[in-house]
Amino acid sequence: MKFFKVLLALVALVILFWGASWLFGVAVALLKWVFVLGVIALAGVGAYRLLAGPDADARAELSPAEAERMLAERMLAEIRRKQLSE
Repeated sequence: MKFFKVLLALVALVILFWGASWLFGVAVALLKWVFVLGVIALAGVGAYRLLAGPDADARAELSPAEAERMLAERMLAEIRRKQLSE
């Protein structure tokens, strides 16, 4: 009876290993397809943006540093204008 229990345990381990390998293979295949489709989608978005050209309705976004520089230039121009008018 002990021999049959060991044999059954070995068969169960083989089936468990086989199922785990199958599950791992399915997961890897799905991740591969997700990666491939993601690369295709990124290429499509890049090509669309390249061929579509700039958006006419979109205004240029300034970085905080550029906005601060423009504000400082306006303030300096206003100060100069006030000094010249005096």
